[in-house]
Amino acid sequence: MSIIFRLLFAASILLTTAAFAAADDWRVVKATTQAKYTVDRANWLDLHVGEVVPNRAWVSTGPRGRLQLARGVESITFQPNTLASITTSGVMSRKTEVVQQVGSMDLEIEKRSQPHTTVQTPYLAAVVKGTVFHVTVGKTKASVSVDRGLVQVTSFASGQLSNVGPRQSATVDSKAGMTVKGELSKPKITTVAPSVAKVPAVATTKLAGAVEASAAKNTPSAAAKNTNSSKAGVGGNGKGSGSSSNGTGGNGNSGSNGNGNSGKGDSNSGGKSNSSSSGHGNGGKGDNDSGGSSSGHGNSGKGDNNSGGKGKDNSGGSGKGKDK
Repeated sequence: MSIIFRLLFAASILLTTAAFAAADDWRVVKATTQAKYTVDRANWLDLHVGEVVPNRAWVSTGPRGRLQLARGVESITFQPNTLASITTSGVMSRKTEVVQQVGSMDLEIEKRSQPHTTVQTPYLAAVVKGTVFHVTVGKTKASVSVDRGLVQVTSFASGQLSNVGPRQSATVDSKAGMTVKGELSKPKITTVAPSVAKVPAVATTKLAGAVEASAAKNTPSAAAKNTNSSKAGVGGNGKGSGSSSNGTGGNGNSGSNGNGNSGKGDSNSGGKSNSSSSGHGNGGKGDNDSGGSSSGHGNSGKGDNNSGGKGKDNSGGSGKGKDK
């Protein structure tokens, strides 16, 4: 009997622990293709509806990414370009800590007798006392606005604290400290001891790369640039050469889509011409000169990001003169 009793007791412990663990799980109820998570801070995996987000995992949304997590009556919604992690600890007395590095989140937290959820940002900490509220974190400041309930907001650097209620908000700037607003009345600010944030600003951690890489991937490429442009147009350069009795010929530059003709000079057999990628250069003509030929090849301009192409134009030609 004692063995059976021990087995039943052990089984009840396991079932109770499993029940609490299941109650602590944050499950995906809505997700876009840009919602991802990582458990090793290196490899990012896609999130799908119905999946459980691992405890302490970092979650990232891209420029058009959105994610909603639910746990019982509680929910957390990630807006685009948000990076945060959620950690739940304790069994009988469950505590949840949200570490939000950048972006915007909407939270609906169950009201209990004791505060059980905290949001940590690089500039402020928000202790939740059962409420619906929003947290936004930027490069130099963070803000909390409350729809329902009460949130205690603490500014790390300036050593300020405020209890923010419905239709009130608090903003903490890295330099200016805390400012508060309210539709009916402003919340009161009190002085507390300055402290150090648990999470660094977005510019000081590699985790932000998940958001930045996703943003870069979905940003249209910049207009292509041609490195071989000139005032007269963009295109290849055609060179001509030939003998001359008195001097070299003049130079002519073509437009980006036109034909380039070499300049003319007296007593010259040829000259130089700069043609466009789709044009041709013709050798110069000389008067009172012996015949000569001019030939050359030009390479068309080369563009970045597939804006240009490669090719050759035959700008050379033959010129003949007559002795008058």
